[in-house]
Amino acid sequence: MAVRSWQRRTSLTLLFAGVCVVGAACGGGSGTSSAGSSSATTSATSGSQASSATVDGLNQAKLGGLQNYTFTSANDAGSVSMTWTGKVHSPTDWEVQTNEPAVTIYDVNGQGTSVAVGQVEPTQFKTPQGNNHLFGEPAVAASLFGYTHVAGIKITKGAPCTVAGASGVTFHVQSPNASIVNEVATACVDSSTGALLSYSTGVTGGSAANATGLSGHGITFTVTSIGGVPQISAPSASASSTIPTPSVPASPSSTGVPAGFPSQVPAPPGSYTIAQQLSSNKWLIQADETSASAADDYAKTLKSAGFTETSSTNSAAGIELVFGMGAINVLVQQMSLPGQGPVLEVTVGS
Repeated sequence: MAVRSWQRRTSLTLLFAGVCVVGAACGGGSGTSSAGSSSATTSATSGSQASSATVDGLNQAKLGGLQNYTFTSANDAGSVSMTWTGKVHSPTDWEVQTNEPAVTIYDVNGQGTSVAVGQVEPTQFKTPQGNNHLFGEPAVAASLFGYTHVAGIKITKGAPCTVAGASGVTFHVQSPNASIVNEVATACVDSSTGALLSYSTGVTGGSAANATGLSGHGITFTVTSIGGVPQISAPSASASSTIPTPSVPASPSSTGVPAGFPSQVPAPPGSYTIAQQLSSNKWLIQADETSASAADDYAKTLKSAGFTETSSTNSAAGIELVFGMGAINVLVQQMSLPGQGPVLEVTVGS
């Protein structure tokens, strides 16, 4: 698949709300809306993964229920940024363009197509949890609603807001343990329909976030128009691909970790696609996994090695865990991308 070779080289932090993330964060769906519709619809995404419960004034099915709209999104990691521009006719009829890598992804009635460097190829949409796959409002809605499951999270309503001509109310999110990982989020939610109109979340500081380089990472999502999006059509796929797949170590081992990797940190499981020393006291490993419980299993290994879990977020948007032991901090993140299983990223700061 043309997209995959680039995606596997990109930090999970950039892709945490990317083309497809774990479970309900990838909101496939049935149902359509008129191309001339001028208001949000609030139909739940397909399957049962979008929660019908209302928590802290937020309802995931309604948050991700907008159809027939356009949006922009950006994922920032320090000096590196990936932007997304999307057109959505319905949850199974959409297209998204990314800036780096320059890729256009289409979904027409569940059939995926990607276009990159002049190559047109079929794209699989599949995660270990199911076939939901729309990146756009459902993915971001799942990320926002996921905060409602975090112990100690603080969610409050704020001032009125207006996005794409729709009136809404602002929600503010503040994570617990701000001294360790200070993560905040702000959302504008349509007052009439409950649909998500805009969303921004990021890490602004904290001892573990600073040690692992997570500070300054964030995601934004904004609906730019509602209604007027015609049915999407995709170009025909090429007969074959000329994009090579990078070679990676076949299995993890102590010799597969990057140079200088602290011996106190157990080698992560999986087949490594990235294993590099980022600086004199920072290392990054990204690995393809075969189990959806890879992050939880590795967490047990870290605890057995003497590490203490200092922060955790386990929601529809993915898994993010922070561990510490002495001067060493370990950030563990897990998500899934189209056409492949779980991806585990481990960042170690010393």
